[in-house]
Amino acid sequence: MRACADRLPAPHAESPSPERLETLTLQLRGHIMLALPEVEAATAALPAADVARACALFCAAEARLRLHAEPGRSLSARIAHTRRLARSLHSLCDHYENDDHECPKAPERAAYLRMLQHYPACPVCRAVDDNGEAIGGCEAGDRLYEEYRRARRGPAAPRETSESVARAVAPDGPETAQAQQQAPHQRRTRR
Repeated sequence: MRACADRLPAPHAESPSPERLETLTLQLRGHIMLALPEVEAATAALPAADVARACALFCAAEARLRLHAEPGRSLSARIAHTRRLARSLHSLCDHYENDDHECPKAPERAAYLRMLQHYPACPVCRAVDDNGEAIGGCEAGDRLYEEYRRARRGPAAPRETSESVARAVAPDGPETAQAQQQAPHQRRTRR
């Protein structure tokens, strides 16, 4: 199944022929149809409050939505649709092969789960144009995504105060540090 999902060329490579793309899309759809019940059955064995279960169920629901979505008319829209199917298949394989697979790791998990709950239920977030590109402008979705991005980056580094910078520059003592922190015009008047 993974090999089938990996057959789609890289985004900047030459586009596949329409016939090859159609064949690959049908194969991906078939693999997803086979994988969905298996992943959902494996997920049923996990505890109800388990994060891995929530991630697996979301990935299965997303794959089901993509399975029933119609690709756009242009070749680029059909390629984008096929790429989404391939990503869904990879995700289903991850969840099937590793029943405690959790899409995000600890720090960003809560923010990720809030996004998972919002996006599938929001019609604005799910709206796409003929090319398969997102057209929605959901403020709540944007806010949740920003929270997730901030969580992925981790906590901000502690800001250095002018006192800690002065100590690093002038380790000789507080008097030297204070003298170095004075403005240039103040130093001239002390000479």
